[in-house]
Amino acid sequence: MNNASKPIWPNFFITGTVKGGTTSLYRHLQKHPDVFLPAFKEPHYFARIQPKNRHLIEHITDENTYLNLYRNSRTFTAVGDASTSNLWCRKAPERIHAVAPHARIIILLRDPISRAHSHYLMEFREGLVNQSFSVDLLHNDFSQSRKGLGISHMYVDLGLYYEQVRRYLQIFGKDQVLILQFDDLVQEPSLTLKKVAAHLHIDPKPFQELDLSEIHNGFKAPRNNWARRCAASPAARWIGYHLIPRNLQWWLYQNMILKSAAKPQVEPNVRQYLQDIYTPDIEKLEALLEHKMPTLRSSW
Repeated sequence: MNNASKPIWPNFFITGTVKGGTTSLYRHLQKHPDVFLPAFKEPHYFARIQPKNRHLIEHITDENTYLNLYRNSRTFTAVGDASTSNLWCRKAPERIHAVAPHARIIILLRDPISRAHSHYLMEFREGLVNQSFSVDLLHNDFSQSRKGLGISHMYVDLGLYYEQVRRYLQIFGKDQVLILQFDDLVQEPSLTLKKVAAHLHIDPKPFQELDLSEIHNGFKAPRNNWARRCAASPAARWIGYHLIPRNLQWWLYQNMILKSAAKPQVEPNVRQYLQDIYTPDIEKLEALLEHKMPTLRSSW
């Protein structure tokens, strides 16, 4: 098989975490001339997700359909996948390694309490949850016996980073894994993108021309209950996924479904519940990485 007919697999993966800044990084990288990222940000191919309601989460299960996303990427230095499910899925690192053993991995981590709250607010405005952000909600979800994207919410689970990071380090090695922190991407985007460029072996100069002040996927509230029902509607989701271009989907969602608003605060008892769960996990992660990560406690 000559090079022109060989399938093209991604050679780098932005693996998460959910609500950890992956959309911002994805948007910045899309503007780099040496980077190819498909318009379909999260195909979830390697996580093999099986959501209860398929209309809620667009995903790809067929290999040829997945590879077709990259059919025009042959001339690019860095070819990427930005599926956040690849971080928490236990088997995703092995599946990625099987087709792309030299892939570069980028992991974005965020204060897990802020991450969980942001995740909840996203699902609330999309009409996927109606309860308040409470200890009962978190405990009941955390206690689920069957978990997964589109099966349970995993508000707590996704912030337990130690095992998620360890799997990638074990399979790909430290040289192929870049771990970034959400706060650094927000507060020092130029420096963070310089690290990303070095990791992907691309020229950092094009990043200097970008407007890095733009906020991608920041907090907004639902306009009203109708907007929440529309966001959760199987028919509306199907129309959005199949009939509307992705850029227009995003504009409609941001401008017709959502509105600007002050972000709600986390109740003290909820914060304490999560701190008790996350403290030992962060300490294990810091020991694994051999350095402190104070921004993972930035809201505490």
